[in-house]
Amino acid sequence: MESTTDDNIAGQRIVEVRAMTNEEVEREGWQAHDWQSTVVLELESGTILYPFTDPEGNAPGAIFGIDADDTAFALYP
Repeated sequence: MESTTDDNIAGQRIVEVRAMTNEEVEREGWQAHDWQSTVVLELESGTILYPFTDPEGNAPGAIFGIDADDTAFALYP
């Protein structure tokens, strides 16, 4: 997959946080496993964002964050 920059994602609202579908997993060339999935952030435009374990896109990953109260969290299905 070629890396690109999409300036149109800034300011868009996240409308759904969900697990990646089997079709999306297969499109990436990954094998679906019950024990390994990844979170998808779906934007109002229909664009989806999801993490990889590495820049080559070898497998799915998790998204980590810290909220405004300084509490750490992870997003995973």
